[in-house]
Amino acid sequence: MAITKKRFEEIVNELRRKGEIVPATYDCVFKAIMRNCSKYRADTTSRLTGIIKEVILNTYQEKNTEYVIDNALEKGKVSDVLFGINGFIINYEFNGRNWQGLIERNDAYLGKIKNDLIRKTESYDKMPKVIQININNFYSFLSRENVLEFKSRDKYGIVESDKWGKIYVNLKLIREKYKRGLNLSKLEKELLILTLTKVDEIDKIAEGDEELMEVAKELKKLTEDINTIGLYDLEEERRWIENSKLNTAREKGIEKGIEKGIEKGIKQGIKDEKKSIAKNLLKDGLSVSKVSKYTGLSKKQVSMLM
Repeated sequence: MAITKKRFEEIVNELRRKGEIVPATYDCVFKAIMRNCSKYRADTTSRLTGIIKEVILNTYQEKNTEYVIDNALEKGKVSDVLFGINGFIINYEFNGRNWQGLIERNDAYLGKIKNDLIRKTESYDKMPKVIQININNFYSFLSRENVLEFKSRDKYGIVESDKWGKIYVNLKLIREKYKRGLNLSKLEKELLILTLTKVDEIDKIAEGDEELMEVAKELKKLTEDINTIGLYDLEEERRWIENSKLNTAREKGIEKGIEKGIEKGIKQGIKDEKKSIAKNLLKDGLSVSKVSKYTGLSKKQVSMLM
């Protein structure tokens, strides 16, 4: 459903009042940044992959429309950002939250790209290398590293194939470092700016930096765009619904836990009462067998009370 002009103005005015922009943690903004900010895209990709920045700038080709869904089985294989450069295919995925099956979904898309390349390439040795970069807005694999690289290796560290690789970015750790007032590297600043919402913070971190100022300008422009705000509003609603579902599930879980706790307490109370009765019967001289019969406790349990 299209956003109304009135709703657009309400959202933009509220953001202006707060001195905020729509951050790149929203799908629509992240994609726009990675497509429109060529210098930023090239520099960040170069620092993450080691590919020469000039190669990325001069040979960039958008590929988002080339690897389309072929059939119903590929319904979950949808990319955030996909582009080609000389000898490489780069796939960016922004993962706002962790969920069961996330890695498998992204693996499926990585596999689709590789399979499509096999069909299109004359020989295996001429296939470009595929690198998937997962920018995670959560703690990745409980690691304390800001950037993690994955390849298929054996126990001696020998790489099985150099035709693919995966990189994971730990945005939460970079934000922690920023909040603690520690110095950030250029790459950390480039990743941090994706999460910032305050205009003054964005301007401060971008000041004097060509790539970061490109992003700051784009973020402000996107926040004034009715299409961006419309997608942002829809995503906000979706997030609100998801959070409501999570909270409801959490509350139900607590209720079940309380119920189980009460049930457990009742069972424990009955058990304690049986033990108390058993002790009194033993004091009256009844045999272990009879006490066991009358209380329902095992002979071993009764014997332990003597």
